Amino acid sequence: MGKGKVYIAGAGPGNLGLITLRVMDLIKSVDVIVYDHLINKELLKYANPGVELIYAGKMAGEHIKPQDEINRILIDMAMKGKTVLRLKGGDPFLFGRGGEEALALAEQKIDFEIVPGVSSINAVPLYAGIPLTHRGISSSVVIITGHRHTNEGINEHDWNAIARIDTIVVLMGVAQIKQISQKLIENGRNENDPVAVIRWGTLPMQLTHVCTLKDIIEETHEPFATPALIIIGKVVGLREELNWFEHLPLFGKRVLITRTEKDSSFLRQSLEQLGAFVIEQPTIQLVEPDDYSPLDNAIKGLDKYDIIIFTSANAVQRFIDRLWTKGYDIRSFKDARIVAIGPKTAQAIEALRIRVDKIPEEFKAEGLIALLKDDVRGKRILIPRAQEARKVLVDELQRLGAMVEVVPVYKTVKAEIKHDMHSILKEGVNLAIFTSSSTVINFFDMFEHNAFDILKHADIACIGPITARTIKDMGLEVSIQPESYTIEALVDEISRYYNNKIDQSYRKT
Repeated sequence: MGKGKVYIAGAGPGNLGLITLRVMDLIKSVDVIVYDHLINKELLKYANPGVELIYAGKMAGEHIKPQDEINRILIDMAMKGKTVLRLKGGDPFLFGRGGEEALALAEQKIDFEIVPGVSSINAVPLYAGIPLTHRGISSSVVIITGHRHTNEGINEHDWNAIARIDTIVVLMGVAQIKQISQKLIENGRNENDPVAVIRWGTLPMQLTHVCTLKDIIEETHEPFATPALIIIGKVVGLREELNWFEHLPLFGKRVLITRTEKDSSFLRQSLEQLGAFVIEQPTIQLVEPDDYSPLDNAIKGLDKYDIIIFTSANAVQRFIDRLWTKGYDIRSFKDARIVAIGPKTAQAIEALRIRVDKIPEEFKAEGLIALLKDDVRGKRILIPRAQEARKVLVDELQRLGAMVEVVPVYKTVKAEIKHDMHSILKEGVNLAIFTSSSTVINFFDMFEHNAFDILKHADIACIGPITARTIKDMGLEVSIQPESYTIEALVDEISRYYNNKIDQSYRKT
């Protein structure tokens, strides 16, 4: 068995949008991932199912594994022929000890590759609205660490030289921030120079404290905590005009999503782009129907139907999957007209190169009835859908003279509560999003008496009136509901709602 290879890679400053494509490809393909404390743990969800995960986190004053042991793990795994990803916060070589790990591998003649990452030095200031250089203000930057491995600590730095640099960036300096400020002033730095201390930079919980060097020395309490990055210099003054991230409409808001994880990717990404801290707790899970025989019989006689109605993208995919499994394909549709309840469902159908004949103006059962009411008498209609669904569509089509056959293609069941979700939701949320009545009912069933407490101070967004009615039945008010019953419209309405809140707060001040 030959030796494996080790990839020493930077996972960026924490924001998932700042991960590189190369690192994401490695996460999905390697045998072993050895990861640090400050990486975004959401990244590990993209790892292949058989990956071995090894935590090698380091926090201030707490080292789970010493560096020598980490080096040994990388070497041992590579010697076993494994491909190993050493995943480090920020950039692997910038105060990250990635160089020491690479040297240890080189000594053992183990192949390695260094994969750069977006460093907090670049990203965090930008997310706080602070450029490190700016014409007429700063033409020089120095990057130092406040944490040194020798006993002399910060005294190893040439403070006389550092104090003359326009912009000073300090990593791992929170514990020494008073001493650093004192050293700079003693070496000629203006005590009124602005300082920004940025905690959890690039993430929705980002906190930025702006003061002066003198303020830091005179502080009687400790307002700072790790992980944080410190910026000293006149460029900090530009933050007032350039602070874009913290002005996003959902910045810092705790937002609960209750859809299935498979269906929530677009919603999550859209909310994160608006600055939200997204909490995913699916309340429904899609599983196979209790009995496939009604669906299989319908597939065998697919050519007898005049109209096929799809009421969700999930129904489309599962119907087509079953069609293929039973030895058929899209040729079986023959001359049947295809109707979709809305644009997302239509998009799922057309992705299969099947044309959609009709979409209602109102994306719900009542809209389908209004669309088809003059053209269903005597027609045979097939509706592949969830095993449990509203009866209004079937009842009304039958009343209009149609011969309707409903076949279950999947069943929705209550999801499991994620690990630690009770503690995560204990402090409540700012916004909760529900996309169906079943997500509402299941949420209250899953969290029982705690459900109301979680939601009582939250804005509640619903995709449509039926979901909103269920929320009201639970004794809560709906704050946000789009006119068009789509996820895209829901996101737009959420953004509009919170932008209006921001505008109102500005007018009050």
